[in-house]
Amino acid sequence: MVRPLATSALALILGAAPVLAEVTPAQVWENLQKYSTDYGYVVSGNVDDAGGTLTVTDAVFSMTNEDGKTSLTFPQMTFQETGDAKVRVVVEGDVAVDSRFSVPAPAEAEDMAEGTDPAPEAAPEAEAPEMVEMAVTGTIKVPGNEMVVSGTPEDMLYEYTYPTLAFDFSLPAEPGQDATIPVTGTITDLAGSQRNAQADGGTNTTYDLTAARAEVQVAATMPADEAGAGGGTMDFQIALNNLASQGSGKTPGQTFDLGTQMAEALAAGLTLDTTLTYESLEGRFDVTGKDETGQDQTGQGSFATGASDLSFSLSGQGMGYKASSADAMAEMTLGTLPFPISYAVEQISAELQIPVTKGDSAQPFKLAYALEGLTFADAIWNLFDPQNQLPRDPASLTVDLSGDAVLNQDLFDQTQPQLQTDENGMPVEQTPFAPRNLAVNRVALDAVGAKAEITGSLAFGDNPNEPVGTLNGTFQGVNGLMDKVVAMGLVPEEQMMGMRMMLAMFAKPAEGNPDQLTSEIEFREGGQIFANGQQVK
Repeated sequence: MVRPLATSALALILGAAPVLAEVTPAQVWENLQKYSTDYGYVVSGNVDDAGGTLTVTDAVFSMTNEDGKTSLTFPQMTFQETGDAKVRVVVEGDVAVDSRFSVPAPAEAEDMAEGTDPAPEAAPEAEAPEMVEMAVTGTIKVPGNEMVVSGTPEDMLYEYTYPTLAFDFSLPAEPGQDATIPVTGTITDLAGSQRNAQADGGTNTTYDLTAARAEVQVAATMPADEAGAGGGTMDFQIALNNLASQGSGKTPGQTFDLGTQMAEALAAGLTLDTTLTYESLEGRFDVTGKDETGQDQTGQGSFATGASDLSFSLSGQGMGYKASSADAMAEMTLGTLPFPISYAVEQISAELQIPVTKGDSAQPFKLAYALEGLTFADAIWNLFDPQNQLPRDPASLTVDLSGDAVLNQDLFDQTQPQLQTDENGMPVEQTPFAPRNLAVNRVALDAVGAKAEITGSLAFGDNPNEPVGTLNGTFQGVNGLMDKVVAMGLVPEEQMMGMRMMLAMFAKPAEGNPDQLTSEIEFREGGQIFANGQQVK
């Protein structure tokens, strides 16, 4: 009995050994460099390795691409053994952020500088636009920060706490101008962990973090132009409460510049998957300025949401984005309107999934959007319905589309194909997506007493303008809505008559329910279209 127990205990100790194995400050610094270079950064710094303590001064993490360069400079990073097989990492001093990139100079500025008006006929022979540099600079403060690293050189766990993370940035206002926009913010009680495990020559990363509150403030003064128009002040604040984020990623064994080699990195196995949730959001804004005639322009407002979540994923299989938010509201007052504008939404969500890698086979895509419980303040309704003739029940909108498409080029391919022209030398619009089928899972609208819903599916051949398939629709309360619109004087009867005739071509009354309309739109080979069995094209 004792021997099996001892054997089991030994097995547990040996199994736990990789977790308890000691990591050195030098190994932690090396791992941090590798993780950064995997994502395209170049790392440099002055290293002083005293064995139990490693100090890096003027550590610079920079990324350069064809558009510019971004760098973060850490005055000092101290890596110190804790005595229990772990390493404590502390950032000392303010982190400097510097991002410089080039953008085309405003056309108006170029024309004024040359003193001439560009001739339209000379546009095809125009030279490359003049480029101007823009810069984003600032600092990040992390007082009281601490990160504890454990594990092995091949599998490290980073556990960090930041009581306060404060940033102060200066953003460019417009290309070619010296005016800047100050942006400040704080994140409080930020804590989390990240694990970097080497696998197949690359690195598998997982992370988990939480924060009590995140705030961002913008307080800017913009100069007016020479005529005295434009310019003004802007005060903007936003805050998120009880944030949480989780995610995972995988970097391949090779090193890529993600700014210019994203397609190659995805083909090699790069993956990203992240989520963000927060309990509530609130914000406000206040802007002042002058229009082109010198008249004062003002605007104030506030907005808020309840529980929200966002997610993003990227791999060679595709790119996905999802977002949802509950209990959203907004209210604003504009100097040009005599009353405030306000609205509320019970639930809003969106989803987008698209392929990113070129291939001969069709790949899935999806587009979905839902808006539930949309309401407007009575002041807005009274603009066009002072007699309260239209139902003011909450409105809703649903769009749910999915299908398959062939991607003719990598979505992140930086090499743009040569512009194609038609027989007259005019540019031909090009798209990398060639749809093969489309499922209209549901498109529905419920507002002002009327309802509409459409479902169906379409298949596409070589000519995307000639699909084959059927769309079915049901419509409730449309005739009653048109009668009310005429009675309110919004649309003259003679114009509504044309709309009624058009509706009769594509919809027919449902049997036993004259206020409900149904429609079947059939798309046939050769571009023919039939509505309820009658050919309309």
